[in-house]
Amino acid sequence: MVDASEYDKAMPWLQEQVARYEKALVEVRVTHGGRPVSKVKAALLAAGERHGIRIANEVAQDAAGRIAEGTL
Repeated sequence: MVDASEYDKAMPWLQEQVARYEKALVEVRVTHGGRPVSKVKAALLAAGERHGIRIANEVAQDAAGRIAEGTL
């Protein structure tokens, strides 16, 4: 079982990572909405780097598809 104190220690870091990911998503959605998935994915990965996070390939692919379709 996980110690509750470990959870409490990890949450601020996790929240920061989510906030950075959200910023990258918003940025790319505004600049690349409706563009081809490959272009959106490249922009999303670059935005992740600018915001100091690594976005997993599968996550970037899914998000890129949704941004390209206009459903995210």
